[in-house]
Amino acid sequence: MVEKDSVIKVAVVGSTRLTLKGLAALRVMPSISLEVVLGLNEQSLIKKVNSVSLDHFIDSYDCKKAPKLIKSDDWDLFYKICTDKKVDLIITLGDSRIIPEYIINSFDVIGNHGAVLPDVQGGASLVWGRMLNIGEWGVSIMEIDKKIDSGRILKVKKFNYNSNCSELEFTERCDDLTIEALRDVLDGNYVPQENTKWDVKINKHTDSFHAVNILNNSLSNGLNVYMPPRTPKDSLINNDWSDDFKKIFKISNNAPYPKWIDPQIE
Repeated sequence: MVEKDSVIKVAVVGSTRLTLKGLAALRVMPSISLEVVLGLNEQSLIKKVNSVSLDHFIDSYDCKKAPKLIKSDDWDLFYKICTDKKVDLIITLGDSRIIPEYIINSFDVIGNHGAVLPDVQGGASLVWGRMLNIGEWGVSIMEIDKKIDSGRILKVKKFNYNSNCSELEFTERCDDLTIEALRDVLDGNYVPQENTKWDVKINKHTDSFHAVNILNNSLSNGLNVYMPPRTPKDSLINNDWSDDFKKIFKISNNAPYPKWIDPQIE
């Protein structure tokens, strides 16, 4: 993506631990000039799972070389600054906000997905992936298109994990692998692959045990599946589940995400 001996101007969207890891990696790449970061305002930062303040990262720069930090959802301002600074590429990392179409039409935009595309699409990928508990998961870097998870796939990386690892260990491995995949893409080490739509869609608030079974069956049969986002309501333990699934559910619905809830205890 970056031609040899050239420097591209980059903007980043996000305010999570993954965003911060990505910024740190981009900062030390000679081919990258960080120009602007679109983070979250203080109120949104509190509500966002896995969020971090980016102030310390920006403050670590010499003030004349620091990228511009915007802490808001002001896409028009972001667009103007990206245009004024002649940004070549926008990277969204760990951010669930929908990038407006006029920005996608004006800039090259790439982003991350916490699962292997096109196999697993949709939301809450790192919780579903850990809950699946098959010992293998993966992450993707893709082009951002108008439809969610529909852009060309640029890089996929897979990893193995222990069946007893915590959700925090799992997410850290996913984040680290995402940064590796991003570096590969920026270094030109990738072969674009066309994306394909899901074959199976799981509805929001489907019982987690049933959703995981559908996910497993879909992957086993070579079907692409769309997984729904999760809300606090989906953190409730169903006491009809087996003890084995309850154990994995508790591991998956835990730090760095909101903790599982047992209605019998509440």
